[in-house]
Amino acid sequence: MGGGAAGEFMSITDIATGRMLPQALPRAFGALWLRRNMPAFSLRRSEARLHEAAMRAILQSDFSATCARVLAYAGALALLAVISAQLFHVAPAATAAEPIAQTEWIDVAKPFPAFALPMPELANSGYGYGMRRHATGGGRRDIMNWGELKGDAPHLMIEVYRPGGEFMPFGAAEDEITARTGGLADATAITPLGEMDSKFGPMALVEFTLKTEPQRQCLGFVRAYGEPRLQILGWYCSGGIGSAERDLAACALDRLTLMAAGSDPKVGEMFARAELKRTFCGQRSPIIAATPRLGPSAILVPDMKLRGRMAAH
Repeated sequence: MGGGAAGEFMSITDIATGRMLPQALPRAFGALWLRRNMPAFSLRRSEARLHEAAMRAILQSDFSATCARVLAYAGALALLAVISAQLFHVAPAATAAEPIAQTEWIDVAKPFPAFALPMPELANSGYGYGMRRHATGGGRRDIMNWGELKGDAPHLMIEVYRPGGEFMPFGAAEDEITARTGGLADATAITPLGEMDSKFGPMALVEFTLKTEPQRQCLGFVRAYGEPRLQILGWYCSGGIGSAERDLAACALDRLTLMAAGSDPKVGEMFARAELKRTFCGQRSPIIAATPRLGPSAILVPDMKLRGRMAAH
């Protein structure tokens, strides 16, 4: 063998003579062991490479699937955010479009009458009693009606307003009447007519025409109190375009009486003082024109028994 081979393996002569045996023998056995086990090492390296490639493929696949799921979740969240924004954007607009007047006052079913307004002259028009409560302030409006505002028969309405926490300063007679007619009276066409005396004190008078078919001429009256906080408001509308009768409106105010003051004794005191100033519909003496019986079917008739006794004396 050449020099290069001699550096790695022993020659036959060396083995026969025993030269370099202690040094070369381990090398020979090592080379022989490597030749026998080289395929196993190569196989293991190939398996390692295949395992590494498989792990990389799995990791890449998991990463792609995870990214896809994250993107899907993000898209779903974005869609929900857009839908929520649209819902919360539309709701305030719908609420703002609703008239506030529809929710401020609530009609009370079958109210207990706190006042009485007997008007036998309007018995054919029909009588109605209603009460409304303020939704937040607790104010109370007792409304007495004879006839219909939009009808063609004579119509009388008196409202007693006792404000609660919603109280705002009472407005002028023209503004208060316009607010109660629901747009049927033009505020610019309401004409002040001075004042009218009543048992409650001077009443501010206004005249207006309802925008109905047929048109109706009405006489409005308003009186506000500071103590107790209370407002008496109403109108009388004739059956045609002629001027409304002031005497009938004054008589209605004279007959307005308190039936129950509830928890407000000051209202009871106010009506008690007003009773001392009654004119009994133009007749100063209660004997000549007695207080009418309460109720829609009441008829103003003198007390014949009382008259007989007075005549006897």
